[in-house]
Amino acid sequence: MPFLTANSTASDKVPARSHAAFLALGMLAAGELLAFWLVCSQQVRLAEVRHEEAAVQQMALADCLQFIPGSTIASCRSPQPAGARAAPSPVKAAAAVPVSFRLR
Repeated sequence: MPFLTANSTASDKVPARSHAAFLALGMLAAGELLAFWLVCSQQVRLAEVRHEEAAVQQMALADCLQFIPGSTIASCRSPQPAGARAAPSPVKAAAAVPVSFRLR
């Protein structure tokens, strides 16, 4: 490191190696913050999907109980309600099927 003279400035007091180290540390910290934000945002999206999935399942159960005569909670949670067995159809309109929108 050269000796400081009367004409030297504050930037002359810090070697160039130190500037590169600070730049590398700053870039590392910024990269870690970006990775942390990405992980947190993905976790928030997954929690929102789970919340919406639970709401859809509750609505499907409520609709089954309301619109299918003689239905019970157990019959609405089964893949095919007891009232729908008498008239088989190609489309299972009354079946309460769990729905998942998981992103991978």
